[in-house]
Amino acid sequence: MKIGAITAVVVGCGDRACVYAEEGVFSLKKIKVVAAVDPDENRLKYMREHFGVPAKMCFTGQDELLAMGKIADCVINGTMDQYHKQTAIPFLEQGYHMLLEKPIVNNEADLMEIKRIADEHGCILMTCHVLRFAPFYRKIKETILAGAIGKPISIQTSERVGYAHSSMSYIRGKWRKESECGSSLLLAKCCHDLDLLCWLNNSTVPDEVSSFGGRDFITPENAPDGAGTRCLTDCSEEVRRNCIFDVTPMYLNNCLLPWYPWQCTGKDYREISDEEKIDSLKTYNPHGVCAFKAGGDIVDHQVVSIKFANSSTAVHTMVLGCAKPGRSIWISGTRGEIEGRADDGILFLRNYDRKTSAYTEQKFDFCELYGETGGHFGGDKGLMADFCDVLAGKTPSVSYTSIEDSINGHVLVYRADEAMQKGTVVKFVE
Repeated sequence: MKIGAITAVVVGCGDRACVYAEEGVFSLKKIKVVAAVDPDENRLKYMREHFGVPAKMCFTGQDELLAMGKIADCVINGTMDQYHKQTAIPFLEQGYHMLLEKPIVNNEADLMEIKRIADEHGCILMTCHVLRFAPFYRKIKETILAGAIGKPISIQTSERVGYAHSSMSYIRGKWRKESECGSSLLLAKCCHDLDLLCWLNNSTVPDEVSSFGGRDFITPENAPDGAGTRCLTDCSEEVRRNCIFDVTPMYLNNCLLPWYPWQCTGKDYREISDEEKIDSLKTYNPHGVCAFKAGGDIVDHQVVSIKFANSSTAVHTMVLGCAKPGRSIWISGTRGEIEGRADDGILFLRNYDRKTSAYTEQKFDFCELYGETGGHFGGDKGLMADFCDVLAGKTPSVSYTSIEDSINGHVLVYRADEAMQKGTVVKFVE
Protein backbone atom coordinates (compact mmCIF):
# COMPACT_ATOMS: atom_id res chain seq x y z
CA MET A 1 0.00 0.00 0.00
CA LYS A 2 1.48 3.35 -0.99
CA ILE A 3 1.71 6.30 1.39
CA GLY A 4 -1.62 8.13 1.73
CA ALA A 5 -3.45 5.57 -0.39
CA ILE A 6 -6.56 5.70 1.83
CA THR A 7 -8.48 8.96 1.76
CA ALA A 8 -10.44 9.95 4.86
CA VAL A 9 -12.94 12.54 6.06
CA VAL A 10 -12.75 13.43 9.75
CA VAL A 11 -16.14 14.24 11.28
CA GLY A 12 -15.87 15.63 14.80
CA CYS A 13 -12.27 16.84 15.01
CA GLY A 14 -11.75 16.48 18.76
CA ASP A 15 -9.05 14.65 20.67
CA ARG A 16 -9.94 11.06 19.79
CA ALA A 17 -10.51 11.54 16.05
CA CYS A 18 -7.27 13.50 15.73
CA VAL A 19 -5.35 10.79 17.58
CA TYR A 20 -6.62 8.18 15.12
CA ALA A 21 -5.88 10.44 12.17
CA GLU A 22 -2.35 11.11 13.43
CA GLU A 23 -1.68 7.39 13.73
CA GLY A 24 -2.95 6.77 10.21
CA VAL A 25 -1.24 9.78 8.60
CA PHE A 26 2.05 10.21 10.43
CA SER A 27 2.78 6.86 12.09
CA LEU A 28 1.41 4.36 9.58
CA LYS A 29 1.62 6.71 6.57
CA LYS A 30 -1.42 5.05 5.00
CA ILE A 31 -4.09 7.73 5.27
CA LYS A 32 -4.60 11.18 3.77
CA VAL A 33 -7.21 13.47 5.37
CA VAL A 34 -9.05 15.27 2.55
CA ALA A 35 -11.92 16.95 4.44
CA ALA A 36 -12.98 17.85 7.96
CA VAL A 37 -16.27 18.65 9.70
CA ASP A 38 -16.53 20.37 13.09
CA PRO A 39 -18.65 23.26 14.44
CA ASP A 40 -15.58 24.71 16.19
CA GLU A 41 -13.52 26.95 13.90
CA ASN A 42 -10.46 26.38 16.09
CA ARG A 43 -10.62 22.66 15.42
CA LEU A 44 -10.93 23.28 11.68
CA LYS A 45 -7.91 25.57 11.88
CA TYR A 46 -6.03 22.73 13.54
CA MET A 47 -7.06 20.35 10.75
CA ARG A 48 -5.75 22.78 8.13
CA GLU A 49 -2.45 23.41 9.89
CA HIS A 50 -1.76 19.90 11.18
CA PHE A 51 -3.13 17.68 8.40
CA GLY A 52 -3.02 20.05 5.46
CA VAL A 53 -6.77 19.92 4.82
CA PRO A 54 -7.66 22.60 2.22
CA ALA A 55 -9.71 25.50 3.62
CA LYS A 56 -12.46 24.84 1.06
CA MET A 57 -12.78 21.28 2.44
CA CYS A 58 -13.35 22.35 6.06
CA PHE A 59 -17.02 22.50 7.04
CA THR A 60 -18.89 23.52 10.19
CA GLY A 61 -21.71 21.12 9.30
CA GLN A 62 -21.94 17.86 7.39
CA ASP A 63 -24.70 18.70 4.92
CA GLU A 64 -22.51 20.69 2.53
CA LEU A 65 -19.96 17.87 2.43
CA LEU A 66 -22.64 15.21 1.93
CA ALA A 67 -24.05 17.22 -0.97
CA MET A 68 -20.76 16.64 -2.79
CA GLY A 69 -21.34 12.88 -2.82
CA LYS A 70 -18.71 10.36 -1.82
CA ILE A 71 -15.31 12.05 -2.01
CA ALA A 72 -13.19 9.68 0.10
CA ASP A 73 -12.79 6.04 1.08
CA CYS A 74 -13.75 6.36 4.72
CA VAL A 75 -14.91 8.50 7.61
CA ILE A 76 -13.20 8.81 10.98
CA ASN A 77 -16.19 9.70 13.16
CA GLY A 78 -15.17 11.23 16.48
CA THR A 79 -18.34 13.16 17.30
CA MET A 80 -19.86 13.18 20.78
CA ASP A 81 -21.91 10.13 21.75
CA GLN A 82 -25.32 11.72 21.18
CA TYR A 83 -24.45 12.67 17.59
CA HIS A 84 -23.22 9.29 16.37
CA LYS A 85 -26.46 8.19 14.74
CA GLN A 86 -27.13 11.42 12.85
CA THR A 87 -23.53 11.62 11.64
CA ALA A 88 -22.97 7.93 10.90
CA ILE A 89 -26.06 7.02 8.87
CA PRO A 90 -25.83 9.65 6.07
CA PHE A 91 -22.21 8.76 5.34
CA LEU A 92 -22.90 5.02 5.46
CA GLU A 93 -25.76 5.54 3.01
CA GLN A 94 -23.26 7.12 0.61
CA GLY A 95 -21.03 4.06 0.90
CA TYR A 96 -18.30 5.42 3.17
CA HIS A 97 -16.47 2.87 5.29
CA MET A 98 -16.30 4.13 8.86
CA LEU A 99 -14.25 4.09 12.02
CA LEU A 100 -16.78 5.10 14.69
CA GLU A 101 -15.85 6.22 18.18
CA LYS A 102 -17.33 4.21 21.01
CA PRO A 103 -20.01 3.97 22.23
CA ILE A 104 -21.86 3.50 18.96
CA VAL A 105 -25.23 4.67 20.33
CA ASN A 106 -27.09 4.49 23.64
CA ASN A 107 -29.93 2.13 22.71
CA GLU A 108 -30.46 -1.19 20.97
CA ALA A 109 -32.86 0.01 18.26
CA ASP A 110 -30.43 2.61 16.92
CA LEU A 111 -27.55 0.16 17.22
CA MET A 112 -29.30 -2.39 15.03
CA GLU A 113 -30.41 0.28 12.54
CA ILE A 114 -26.82 1.46 12.05
CA LYS A 115 -25.69 -2.14 11.56
CA ARG A 116 -28.47 -2.74 9.03
CA ILE A 117 -27.56 0.33 6.98
CA ALA A 118 -23.86 -0.53 7.01
CA ASP A 119 -24.70 -4.05 5.81
CA GLU A 120 -27.08 -2.83 3.10
CA HIS A 121 -24.47 -0.49 1.64
CA GLY A 122 -21.53 -2.89 1.97
CA CYS A 123 -19.69 -0.65 4.41
CA ILE A 124 -16.92 -1.73 6.75
CA LEU A 125 -17.90 -0.32 10.14
CA MET A 126 -15.37 -0.64 12.95
CA THR A 127 -15.88 0.49 16.53
CA CYS A 128 -13.06 2.20 18.44
CA HIS A 129 -12.71 -0.47 21.13
CA VAL A 130 -9.01 0.30 21.25
CA LEU A 131 -8.18 -1.88 24.25
CA ARG A 132 -8.60 -5.03 22.15
CA PHE A 133 -5.57 -3.91 20.15
CA ALA A 134 -3.28 -3.20 23.11
CA PRO A 135 -0.49 -5.84 23.25
CA PHE A 136 -1.50 -6.50 26.88
CA TYR A 137 -5.09 -7.51 26.06
CA ARG A 138 -4.22 -9.11 22.74
CA LYS A 139 -1.84 -11.44 24.61
CA ILE A 140 -4.67 -12.43 26.94
CA LYS A 141 -6.90 -13.26 23.99
CA GLU A 142 -4.20 -15.27 22.25
CA THR A 143 -3.42 -17.14 25.48
CA ILE A 144 -7.07 -18.13 25.87
CA LEU A 145 -7.35 -19.19 22.23
CA ALA A 146 -4.20 -21.32 22.63
CA GLY A 147 -5.94 -23.22 25.45
CA ALA A 148 -3.31 -22.28 28.04
CA ILE A 149 -5.89 -21.85 30.82
CA GLY A 150 -8.53 -24.23 29.46
CA LYS A 151 -12.05 -22.88 29.31
CA PRO A 152 -12.70 -19.56 31.11
CA ILE A 153 -14.76 -20.03 34.27
CA SER A 154 -14.70 -16.55 35.79
CA ILE A 155 -13.46 -13.14 34.67
CA GLN A 156 -13.00 -10.19 37.02
CA THR A 157 -12.14 -6.73 35.71
CA SER A 158 -12.00 -3.30 37.31
CA GLU A 159 -11.72 0.27 36.08
CA ARG A 160 -10.45 2.75 38.65
CA VAL A 161 -10.76 6.30 37.34
CA GLY A 162 -8.26 8.73 38.84
CA TYR A 163 -9.28 11.95 40.56
CA ALA A 164 -8.12 14.21 37.71
CA HIS A 165 -9.73 12.19 34.91
CA SER A 166 -12.91 11.79 36.97
CA SER A 167 -13.15 15.54 37.46
CA MET A 168 -12.22 16.69 33.97
CA SER A 169 -14.36 14.20 32.05
CA TYR A 170 -17.19 13.01 34.27
CA ILE A 171 -17.73 15.11 37.38
CA ARG A 172 -17.27 18.58 35.88
CA GLY A 173 -16.76 17.57 32.25
CA LYS A 174 -18.97 17.05 29.24
CA TRP A 175 -19.96 13.52 30.28
CA ARG A 176 -21.27 14.60 33.70
CA LYS A 177 -24.97 14.42 32.77
CA GLU A 178 -26.54 11.57 30.82
CA SER A 179 -29.26 13.93 29.58
CA GLU A 180 -26.60 16.11 27.91
CA CYS A 181 -24.01 13.64 26.62
CA GLY A 182 -26.44 10.85 25.80
CA SER A 183 -24.54 8.10 27.66
CA SER A 184 -24.49 6.59 31.10
CA LEU A 185 -21.08 6.38 32.75
CA LEU A 186 -20.99 2.63 32.14
CA LEU A 187 -21.58 3.25 28.44
CA ALA A 188 -19.23 6.23 28.09
CA LYS A 189 -16.34 4.87 30.16
CA CYS A 190 -16.73 1.13 30.52
CA CYS A 191 -18.17 -0.07 27.22
CA HIS A 192 -14.48 -0.87 26.59
CA ASP A 193 -14.47 -3.22 29.56
CA LEU A 194 -17.78 -4.95 28.88
CA ASP A 195 -16.68 -5.36 25.27
CA LEU A 196 -13.54 -7.10 26.57
CA LEU A 197 -15.65 -9.47 28.68
CA CYS A 198 -17.66 -10.51 25.61
CA TRP A 199 -14.62 -10.65 23.31
CA LEU A 200 -12.43 -12.69 25.68
CA ASN A 201 -15.30 -15.09 26.34
CA ASN A 202 -16.91 -15.13 22.90
CA SER A 203 -17.14 -18.90 22.65
CA THR A 204 -20.39 -18.20 24.50
CA VAL A 205 -22.84 -15.29 24.89
CA PRO A 206 -24.25 -13.38 27.90
CA ASP A 207 -27.36 -14.84 29.48
CA GLU A 208 -28.27 -12.84 32.62
CA VAL A 209 -27.10 -9.51 34.05
CA SER A 210 -27.38 -7.75 37.40
CA SER A 211 -25.89 -4.44 38.52
CA PHE A 212 -25.69 -2.15 41.55
CA GLY A 213 -24.38 1.38 41.92
CA GLY A 214 -25.39 5.01 42.07
CA ARG A 215 -24.43 8.63 42.59
CA ASP A 216 -23.73 8.31 46.30
CA PHE A 217 -20.43 9.98 47.14
CA ILE A 218 -19.73 12.98 44.91
CA THR A 219 -22.91 14.82 45.91
CA PRO A 220 -23.77 18.23 47.42
CA GLU A 221 -24.40 16.56 50.77
CA ASN A 222 -20.81 15.31 50.84
CA ALA A 223 -19.17 18.63 49.97
CA PRO A 224 -16.59 19.79 52.56
CA ASP A 225 -18.03 21.89 55.36
CA GLY A 226 -18.09 25.52 54.28
CA ALA A 227 -17.61 24.76 50.58
CA GLY A 228 -18.78 27.43 48.16
CA THR A 229 -20.07 27.09 44.61
CA ARG A 230 -16.81 27.95 42.79
CA CYS A 231 -13.34 27.10 44.06
CA LEU A 232 -11.77 30.46 43.19
CA THR A 233 -14.63 32.76 44.16
CA ASP A 234 -16.46 31.74 47.33
CA CYS A 235 -14.52 28.80 48.73
CA SER A 236 -11.94 29.65 51.40
CA GLU A 237 -8.31 28.54 51.14
CA GLU A 238 -8.76 26.54 54.34
CA VAL A 239 -11.62 24.53 52.83
CA ARG A 240 -9.83 24.09 49.51
CA ARG A 241 -6.65 22.93 51.24
CA ASN A 242 -8.47 19.80 52.39
CA CYS A 243 -10.41 19.18 49.17
CA ILE A 244 -9.08 16.70 46.62
CA PHE A 245 -10.94 18.45 43.78
CA ASP A 246 -9.52 21.95 44.39
CA VAL A 247 -8.91 23.47 40.95
CA THR A 248 -5.57 25.12 41.76
CA PRO A 249 -3.45 21.95 41.97
CA MET A 250 -5.66 19.89 39.63
CA TYR A 251 -6.25 22.39 36.81
CA LEU A 252 -3.66 25.13 37.12
CA ASN A 253 -0.56 23.41 38.52
CA ASN A 254 -0.91 19.85 37.18
CA CYS A 255 -3.43 19.75 34.34
CA LEU A 256 -3.08 16.13 33.21
CA LEU A 257 -5.75 16.36 30.48
CA PRO A 258 -5.37 19.96 29.23
CA TRP A 259 -7.48 19.46 26.09
CA TYR A 260 -10.67 19.10 28.19
CA PRO A 261 -11.10 21.96 30.71
CA TRP A 262 -10.31 24.93 28.45
CA GLN A 263 -12.53 24.11 25.47
CA CYS A 264 -15.17 26.56 26.66
CA THR A 265 -12.71 29.45 26.23
CA GLY A 266 -12.91 29.15 22.46
CA LYS A 267 -9.14 28.83 22.20
CA ASP A 268 -6.70 25.99 21.70
CA TYR A 269 -5.48 24.96 25.14
CA ARG A 270 -1.88 25.64 24.11
CA GLU A 271 -2.70 29.28 23.44
CA ILE A 272 -4.50 30.19 26.69
CA SER A 273 -2.68 32.33 29.26
CA ASP A 274 -2.74 31.56 32.98
CA GLU A 275 -4.74 34.75 33.54
CA GLU A 276 -7.39 33.60 31.06
CA LYS A 277 -7.57 30.18 32.71
CA ILE A 278 -8.08 31.71 36.15
CA ASP A 279 -10.71 34.14 34.86
CA SER A 280 -12.64 31.32 33.20
CA LEU A 281 -12.57 29.20 36.37
CA LYS A 282 -13.89 32.15 38.35
CA THR A 283 -16.73 32.90 35.97
CA TYR A 284 -18.14 30.75 33.15
CA ASN A 285 -15.98 27.60 33.02
CA PRO A 286 -17.93 24.55 34.34
CA HIS A 287 -14.64 23.14 35.60
CA GLY A 288 -14.45 25.97 38.13
CA VAL A 289 -17.63 24.84 39.87
CA CYS A 290 -17.36 22.87 43.13
CA ALA A 291 -17.05 19.21 42.09
CA PHE A 292 -19.69 18.20 44.63
CA LYS A 293 -22.13 20.80 43.28
CA ALA A 294 -21.44 20.53 39.54
CA GLY A 295 -24.90 19.14 38.81
CA GLY A 296 -23.84 15.77 37.43
CA ASP A 297 -26.25 12.85 37.51
CA ILE A 298 -24.11 9.95 36.29
CA VAL A 299 -23.14 7.27 38.80
CA ASP A 300 -19.86 7.50 40.70
CA HIS A 301 -19.58 3.74 41.28
CA GLN A 302 -21.10 0.63 39.72
CA VAL A 303 -20.61 -3.12 39.71
CA VAL A 304 -21.90 -5.46 36.97
CA SER A 305 -22.33 -9.24 37.26
CA ILE A 306 -22.88 -11.47 34.23
CA LYS A 307 -23.77 -15.12 33.79
CA PHE A 308 -22.97 -16.49 30.34
CA ALA A 309 -24.86 -19.19 28.47
CA ASN A 310 -22.14 -21.76 29.27
CA SER A 311 -22.47 -20.95 33.02
CA SER A 312 -19.18 -19.02 33.22
CA THR A 313 -19.41 -15.70 35.06
CA ALA A 314 -17.88 -12.24 34.97
CA VAL A 315 -17.79 -9.18 37.22
CA HIS A 316 -16.78 -5.64 36.37
CA THR A 317 -16.31 -2.85 38.94
CA MET A 318 -16.03 0.85 38.13
CA VAL A 319 -15.23 3.65 40.61
CA LEU A 320 -14.73 7.38 40.05
CA GLY A 321 -12.16 9.23 42.13
CA CYS A 322 -9.35 6.75 42.83
CA ALA A 323 -5.82 7.47 44.05
CA LYS A 324 -4.12 5.05 41.65
CA PRO A 325 -6.09 4.81 38.41
CA GLY A 326 -6.02 1.87 36.06
CA ARG A 327 -7.52 -1.34 34.77
CA SER A 328 -6.97 -4.80 36.23
CA ILE A 329 -8.04 -8.27 35.12
CA TRP A 330 -8.10 -11.81 36.54
CA ILE A 331 -9.35 -14.81 34.56
CA SER A 332 -9.71 -18.25 36.07
CA GLY A 333 -9.95 -21.19 33.69
CA THR A 334 -10.27 -24.95 33.95
CA ARG A 335 -6.47 -25.37 33.57
CA GLY A 336 -4.96 -22.14 34.85
CA GLU A 337 -5.33 -18.41 35.32
CA ILE A 338 -4.30 -15.04 33.87
CA GLU A 339 -3.82 -11.97 36.03
CA GLY A 340 -2.51 -8.50 35.36
CA ARG A 341 -2.83 -4.76 35.52
CA ALA A 342 -2.83 -2.99 32.17
CA ASP A 343 -1.36 0.27 33.47
CA ASP A 344 1.62 -1.55 34.96
CA GLY A 345 2.10 -3.54 31.75
CA ILE A 346 2.65 -6.81 33.63
CA LEU A 347 0.75 -10.01 32.91
CA PHE A 348 1.02 -13.41 34.62
CA LEU A 349 0.04 -16.85 33.33
CA ARG A 350 -0.23 -19.49 36.07
CA ASN A 351 -0.81 -23.23 35.73
CA TYR A 352 -1.03 -26.13 38.13
CA ASP A 353 2.34 -27.74 38.91
CA ARG A 354 2.10 -31.51 39.42
CA LYS A 355 5.57 -31.66 41.00
CA THR A 356 4.75 -29.29 43.86
CA SER A 357 0.95 -29.29 43.88
CA ALA A 358 1.32 -25.48 43.66
CA TYR A 359 1.71 -23.55 40.40
CA THR A 360 4.12 -22.43 37.73
CA GLU A 361 4.19 -18.82 36.62
CA GLN A 362 5.13 -17.03 33.40
CA LYS A 363 5.54 -13.26 33.38
CA PHE A 364 4.95 -11.04 30.34
CA ASP A 365 6.18 -7.45 30.44
CA PHE A 366 4.70 -4.87 28.04
CA CYS A 367 6.04 -1.73 29.73
CA GLU A 368 8.70 -1.00 27.11
CA LEU A 369 6.13 -1.28 24.31
CA TYR A 370 3.85 1.43 25.65
CA GLY A 371 6.06 4.33 24.64
CA GLU A 372 6.49 2.92 21.13
CA THR A 373 2.94 1.89 20.35
CA GLY A 374 0.96 4.97 21.37
CA GLY A 375 -2.07 5.66 23.57
CA HIS A 376 -4.34 3.18 25.31
CA PHE A 377 -1.37 0.88 25.95
CA GLY A 378 -0.70 0.75 22.22
CA GLY A 379 -4.31 0.22 21.25
CA ASP A 380 -4.74 3.43 19.24
CA LYS A 381 -2.06 2.51 16.73
CA GLY A 382 -3.18 -1.11 16.59
CA LEU A 383 -6.76 -0.07 15.85
CA MET A 384 -5.71 2.17 12.97
CA ALA A 385 -3.38 -0.48 11.56
CA ASP A 386 -6.22 -3.00 11.51
CA PHE A 387 -8.64 -0.48 9.98
CA CYS A 388 -6.18 0.30 7.19
CA ASP A 389 -5.49 -3.39 6.57
CA VAL A 390 -9.19 -4.24 6.33
CA LEU A 391 -9.79 -1.36 3.91
CA ALA A 392 -6.89 -2.69 1.81
CA GLY A 393 -8.53 -6.12 1.65
CA LYS A 394 -6.22 -7.87 4.08
CA THR A 395 -7.31 -10.39 6.72
CA PRO A 396 -8.29 -8.60 9.94
CA SER A 397 -6.50 -9.36 13.20
CA VAL A 398 -7.89 -11.31 16.15
CA SER A 399 -8.78 -7.93 17.70
CA TYR A 400 -10.99 -6.82 14.79
CA THR A 401 -13.88 -4.66 16.06
CA SER A 402 -16.48 -5.20 13.37
CA ILE A 403 -19.98 -3.91 14.08
CA GLU A 404 -21.14 -7.55 14.31
CA ASP A 405 -18.67 -8.29 17.09
CA SER A 406 -19.41 -5.04 18.96
CA ILE A 407 -23.12 -5.65 19.47
CA ASN A 408 -23.00 -7.96 22.49
CA GLY A 409 -20.77 -5.61 24.48
CA HIS A 410 -23.06 -2.65 23.84
CA VAL A 411 -26.25 -4.57 24.61
CA LEU A 412 -24.59 -5.85 27.79
CA VAL A 413 -24.18 -2.22 28.92
CA TYR A 414 -27.83 -1.45 28.15
CA ARG A 415 -28.95 -4.51 30.14
CA ALA A 416 -26.66 -3.71 33.07
CA ASP A 417 -27.99 -0.15 33.38
CA GLU A 418 -31.53 -1.49 33.14
CA ALA A 419 -30.80 -4.04 35.87
CA MET A 420 -29.36 -1.32 38.15
CA GLN A 421 -32.35 0.96 37.62
CA LYS A 422 -34.90 -1.82 38.20
CA GLY A 423 -32.99 -3.56 40.99
CA THR A 424 -33.43 -6.94 39.35
CA VAL A 425 -31.74 -9.56 37.18
CA VAL A 426 -32.26 -8.93 33.48
CA LYS A 427 -32.15 -11.52 30.72
CA PHE A 428 -29.69 -10.64 27.96
CA VAL A 429 -32.05 -11.79 25.19
CA GLU A 430 -35.53 -10.47 25.81
